[in-house]
Amino acid sequence: MVGGMRDQGHASRDQEPGIRHQEADAVRPDSSTEESTARPWSQVPGPPVPPPAMVERRRRKRMGPLLRWYYSIKYWPFRRERRARDDRRGLIVLQIDALAYSDLRRALKLGYCPTISRLLKDEEFGVRRWFCGLPSATPYCQAGIFHGENGGIPAFRFYDKDARKVITCNAPHGVQYIRDRIKAPGALAGGSSYVNLLDGDAQTVAFTIATRQKTSVYRRLGGTRMALLILLHPIRNARMVLQSVGEWLREEWERTAGELAGRVTHAEGIFPFLRIFCNVIVRELQTMAILLDIYLGVPVIYSTFMQYDELAHHFGPSSRQSLIDLKRTDARIAEIWRMIRATSSRPYDLVILSDHGMTPAVSYRVRFGETLGLTIRQMLDGAASGGTSRALTLHASFAEDSEYADIGSQIVETVAQASGVGGTGGDSEVPPRATRSRRLRNWFRSKYGLREIIFPEKYHVSDRHNVVVTYSSCLALVYFADAPTQLDLVDIARDTRRAGLYSSLLAHQGIGLVATRVKGNVHVESRSGRALISGDKLDVLSGENPLDLYGTESYVVSAIRDLVAQPNAGDLVLFGAYDGYDIISFDDQVGAHGSAGGDQTYPFIISPPEIELADERLENARDIHRVVMSRYAVTGTVDR
Repeated sequence: MVGGMRDQGHASRDQEPGIRHQEADAVRPDSSTEESTARPWSQVPGPPVPPPAMVERRRRKRMGPLLRWYYSIKYWPFRRERRARDDRRGLIVLQIDALAYSDLRRALKLGYCPTISRLLKDEEFGVRRWFCGLPSATPYCQAGIFHGENGGIPAFRFYDKDARKVITCNAPHGVQYIRDRIKAPGALAGGSSYVNLLDGDAQTVAFTIATRQKTSVYRRLGGTRMALLILLHPIRNARMVLQSVGEWLREEWERTAGELAGRVTHAEGIFPFLRIFCNVIVRELQTMAILLDIYLGVPVIYSTFMQYDELAHHFGPSSRQSLIDLKRTDARIAEIWRMIRATSSRPYDLVILSDHGMTPAVSYRVRFGETLGLTIRQMLDGAASGGTSRALTLHASFAEDSEYADIGSQIVETVAQASGVGGTGGDSEVPPRATRSRRLRNWFRSKYGLREIIFPEKYHVSDRHNVVVTYSSCLALVYFADAPTQLDLVDIARDTRRAGLYSSLLAHQGIGLVATRVKGNVHVESRSGRALISGDKLDVLSGENPLDLYGTESYVVSAIRDLVAQPNAGDLVLFGAYDGYDIISFDDQVGAHGSAGGDQTYPFIISPPEIELADERLENARDIHRVVMSRYAVTGTVDR
C-alpha cells in the first residue's frame, strides 16, 4: 500500500465490484494494513442517513486577523455573494477526469500526488475503486453523479433517428440536447459548477457547457464574475503567461522528439493550443473560482480537472506526460485544501474522484490504414457488388479531419487576400508579401490544421444515407437510418445487405464485440463465441464467452445489457478489439474509454472519514449521487 494509506477499495471482493489484481496496473496494498470498519449509519437501509456530528481536528489555526483583512479587501467586490452562516457542512468535489484507480496508485507510488498522499496518510481519507457503468464517458457519468439519472446517453457521440441528427458532446448543442432531457433535480442547486459538461442546477457556472436555463456563452464561461476575478489576480495572470510559454515549448520539444524517434503520439492539429488552454489557463481560473467560493461559504462546489484526460488520450494513460501533469493538479488541490482548513465560512468535506478510467489503446486508423467509416463503406459496397441490390449509403461521425480541418490555414489565406496580397495569377505575379503569407499558411496547415474536436462535421444526416456510424473512442454505434425504429437481430438478418454488414464487422480483426437486441434481450457475439443476456443472466450459446476479456462480473453484464437496450443506442453496438492490455480506439487515440475492457470502467473515489464508502455498492455513476451528492443537496443538506 502506498505510504500505509487506509484503502477502502480492498476490503473484500463483495465490498468493491470487479476487483482484479493486475500487477502491471496497480500498486499492491500492504497486507499489514488494517481494514476500515464501516460506520453504523452507513448500514441503515432506506434513504441516505446523514452522518453524526463531527469533532473537527485541526493542526493549523484558522486564518488570523491579518489574513482575514487581506481576503476581505481582495474579495470585497464579491461581498454580497457571501452566504449566511449555518450549521450545515459544505461539500467540495474535485473530479480528475479519466484517471483510473490503477493509474492513481501508480502516480502515488511515483510521488506525483504528494497532497493526495498526505490526505490518505495523515488525514485518514479513504480510497476505493468503483464501477462507473456504460458508456464509460463523461456525459453519462456526470448526469448520473449530478442527477441520479443518465438514461438516453449511449455514447459520447450518437444518432437521433427521429431528428436524423448526430448528437456529439464535442459541441454545445449536443450537450444541451442531453441536458434538456434530464428531469431529475440536480445536486448542485445553490452551489457552483466549474469546468463541467452539465450544470447540475448550479447557481454559479463557469466553463460549463449546458445549463437548465438558457444562458449566453459569456455567462457559461463565467461572465463578469470571472473577468473580475481575473483582474484581482495579477500574479496568477503573470504565472499563466509564463506557464503558457513553457507549455508550448514543452509540446514542441515532445513533438520533435517523437518525430525523430518515429513514435506516434497523435499530438497534431490544435492540440498544442488546446493543451495550453486546458493545462494552464483553465486550471488556474477554476482554482481561483473555488478559493473564492470557499471564502464565501458556497454550500456545494463541483469542479473537473480535465487536463489528465486530454494528455492521456494523446500520450497514453500511464505516460510520463500524463502522470507528470497530475503533479500540477495535485498542487491546485493543495491550495484548495489549505483554504478549506483556514476559512471559517463553513466546514467542508472534500471528495476527490474520477468519473471513469482509461485503457491503453491502438488507433484503428494506424493499425488498419483506414478509418472505421471507410471500412464500413467498403463493406457496404462489397455486399452490393455480389448481387442486384443497391449499396447502402453511409454517414460517418467521428473525431477525424473533416471539411473544417483546414480552417486555420484558410483563415491565413483569407487575411492575405483581404489585404490585397493574395494575387490571382501564376507565381510570377505573386508579390513577396503574398509569398510569405502563403508560406505561413502552408506552415500552419502542416502543423496546426484544426481538428473536429472544435469544428465537428455536419450534424444533420441526409435522407440519402441509409447507414450512420458514430464512434466515440473504443465504442462505435451503427444505425440503419432507413428504418424509423430500432432494429433487432431478427430484423437485421432478414435484409441481406444488413446481414452482410453484421457478418463482415464480426469477422474484422479490429472489432472485438458486436451487440444487438433480440426479443427484449441482448445478444453479444465475437469471433470466438456468442451469448444471450436475459435480465441479469448470461447464457453462452456457442463457443467461448464473448465477454471473457471485457468482464464477466454481474455488474459488467448488466451494464452492457443496459447500454444496448437504451432507446437511442445503435442497431449494432461495437466494442474495439481488446487483448487484455491494448484496446482498439476508433478515434486517433493512444488512450481510450467508452466501452468495457481494462481500466476504463474503474475510476477511484477518495473520501474523508465522515463519508464511509467501504461497504457501499458502487456499480454506476448514479450510486455516487445516492451515497454522496444527495446528502448535501438542498433538500437533504447534511446538518451537524
